[in-house]
Amino acid sequence: MPFQPVTPFFQGTATDHPLRGRLLLVSYHFPPAETAGALRWQQLSHHALRRGFALDVITQDPGRLGDAAQAVLARLPDGIRVFAVPDRALLLERIEQRLLALRRQLRARIGTRSAAAVSGATPARVPAEQPTSLGRGEIRFDPASLRSWIRAYDTAIVLARERAWARRAWLLGKRLHDSGMHLLVVSCGPPHLADHEAGRRLASGAGLPLVIDLRDPWSLVERLPDSLASPVWLRASSRGEARVMREASLVVMNNEPARDAMRALYPQYAERILAVPNGVDDDPLPQPPSSEAERARRFVVAYAGTVYLDRNPRNLFRAAARVVRELGLGPERFGIEFMGETGPGWIEAMAAEEGIGPFVAVHPAGPRLAAAAFLTRASVLVNLPQDSHLAVPSKIFEYMRYEAAILALAAPGSATAALLRDTDADVVDPEDVDGIAGALLRRVREHQAGQRPRALAACERFSRRAQADRLFDALEGLIRADLR
Repeated sequence: MPFQPVTPFFQGTATDHPLRGRLLLVSYHFPPAETAGALRWQQLSHHALRRGFALDVITQDPGRLGDAAQAVLARLPDGIRVFAVPDRALLLERIEQRLLALRRQLRARIGTRSAAAVSGATPARVPAEQPTSLGRGEIRFDPASLRSWIRAYDTAIVLARERAWARRAWLLGKRLHDSGMHLLVVSCGPPHLADHEAGRRLASGAGLPLVIDLRDPWSLVERLPDSLASPVWLRASSRGEARVMREASLVVMNNEPARDAMRALYPQYAERILAVPNGVDDDPLPQPPSSEAERARRFVVAYAGTVYLDRNPRNLFRAAARVVRELGLGPERFGIEFMGETGPGWIEAMAAEEGIGPFVAVHPAGPRLAAAAFLTRASVLVNLPQDSHLAVPSKIFEYMRYEAAILALAAPGSATAALLRDTDADVVDPEDVDGIAGALLRRVREHQAGQRPRALAACERFSRRAQADRLFDALEGLIRADLR
């Protein structure tokens, strides 16, 4: 197909680095988005340029680019080009939204009030922990259940939107493709169907090798959000994954247990499946806003990120309550702090129920640099219970950069536990309150003795540079084979 120029919404400055070619990347999550999913290839793009490859990226349309977005884009390497594909609501969704809006207007007109607004209503307690996600063994369709029908409908809408976005990304990529410059196609998901189906169609049409990068498992997902916990999703993911696997030249998983699970599922493609963890970046950390004296005086357990699915801090609070009682600590000497999207008030209410309310603080989400400054104040960085044993949260690698102990609430045998094996990190089963309390107690006593943990980033096996070299060695092998 002849080259038809497409205008990028962002283009890095021209590079004087000798280029061997360009890679065409499809990734719905990419800067200026600051999601965890956007960070992987944001950082890998720098290592691509170091190896002689510039990126053309197809991603979601970010809309208006404010100063914060421009600052994120400015951190991308020279030579990169980023192209936008809008994510539009389906016609059925627009009709549904209009009907819901009309319903709200009618309810307002007849004076419907919520129970909480009635005079004399009592304050609500923290709701009992209802699962916000379901495990594979819990996912089933009951024809007599309205909830099953709603989940199936919601899932069908999400899948239709992903297919529609994949088609728009494919059409843009066809116009963008330059047969004299692009060497291979990379797709990075989730959302898996959107990214990998677009990548598959682009690679097939252009006759280029296809690399699929699964930040999280696709058909092997262990839990799904309640709204998508339908057999419809499981069937669609299995079919979509199998279709892409047949055409992929390389499949990249972000940890070894996930790689092994995929090799067991697809033994005929085992040699194509590679593990490339995220790794620790080597860019400088911001200076902490507090002094060393302040950090020495107060022991802080910190968590940065969204609290979602089943990442519940209740057992952490119970363990911390034991520690402060045993050591006679007040809030001026011990605290647990959150930064990110947590939902209104429920963390504070849960902490109050566990008798540790004054010790807990929640800060609003902020840009990545603000989160980094927040983490520099911590004595312990905690990873809340992980909803999937085959996934390693990207924040684990972020935590490794700081001079703080890591407390990972992870099941034995999980990918997180395997990653942190033989390190100084505390890996404790999320249900083991005694174990969590013991780990905190030991760290508080070390803190009182003036001992400061070393950053785990000092270990070479956690370096993103080392992992990037493993990935680009494999990509270069594909390119050489394709050029022969």
